[in-house]
Amino acid sequence: MARLTFGRARVATLILVWLIILGCRVGDSVARLNVTPDAPEPTGTRAIRATFTPAPPTPVPSPTLVASNPKPAAPPPRPPTRAPTARPQPSRTFTPAPTAPPPPTADPYAGFYYRPGKVVCVAAPNTRVEGTIYDNGLPKSGVAVRVSYAENGPPIVADFISGTDPSDYKHVDPALKGKYRVGISEGQRIDGNWWVFVVDGSGNPLSPGVYFKTHDTPGCNTATVDFSH
Repeated sequence: MARLTFGRARVATLILVWLIILGCRVGDSVARLNVTPDAPEPTGTRAIRATFTPAPPTPVPSPTLVASNPKPAAPPPRPPTRAPTARPQPSRTFTPAPTAPPPPTADPYAGFYYRPGKVVCVAAPNTRVEGTIYDNGLPKSGVAVRVSYAENGPPIVADFISGTDPSDYKHVDPALKGKYRVGISEGQRIDGNWWVFVVDGSGNPLSPGVYFKTHDTPGCNTATVDFSH
């Protein structure tokens, strides 16, 4: 009975020793699995655990500021250019477009046989109008001249016959050919507005009336008006 008990205790001791050895081997195997391939084999019974070193952080590049409206670079200087040479231009003849002739000016003396000349008025002691009647540039006698207070109005005195009027004591003088002289107020100056014109034997006007004004003081007292055809 004592031998049997001793034998069991020995078997138990052997099993315990085997389990310890088995545990050491298993721990060895685990340690080997955790180390890196290049790590040296452990020298003791305690397994050396591998350490992890993190990689350094990747530096982030700082942003580059870009101007919103960059100033353009100045263009390179242009090489000097050669002065242009004037090229002779062919002569051109410009012909203006024909223009229409201006419309004819209305003739204020249309329909009249005689045309009046300019009026010349001077200071004199008598109020009158005088002049010469011309036909084709030559003095013409026998033409009646009338003075009125209105254009183409009735006479204020008798009509005067150029060159041969019997009221003119010099009517036989050849130097008075074609001349007329109508006395409105002989020997005095009077103020008035008058018209002088040529008439035919029936009193119809042969010329437009010419207006002149006389004064009762020295100024325009005797007027001179010629008529021509």
